[in-house]
Amino acid sequence: MSVAKTKAVKLLETAKKLGWDVNATSPDGILRITKHFTAGSMEEFVECDMEYYEVLSLLPSTEPGSVWGTDGGGVGAIGAIKSGVFQMSKSGGSKRVLSAIRKLKSAYV
Repeated sequence: MSVAKTKAVKLLETAKKLGWDVNATSPDGILRITKHFTAGSMEEFVECDMEYYEVLSLLPSTEPGSVWGTDGGGVGAIGAIKSGVFQMSKSGGSKRVLSAIRKLKSAYV
């Protein structure tokens, strides 16, 4: 198994274990993860806020990029708490790993 495929499998397995949906888009090379929770539940929101980096950190960075979304560090948190949808994105990740995620994702749904 290639290094990229091994890293993709680890990311997908971790996301599945924690209840996150994974979407690797092309050609922009962005990894998006989403988790639904009970709208209005601050406890569940905080759980998501503590978990997301465990998944995103498994995508190696190969170029400049950033991480953004509905975490507790910005105004997106208000929308996440009201809607019950926590979403984070990461750019600058390995295109090979992102490609492997797209190919393998259906096995982890």
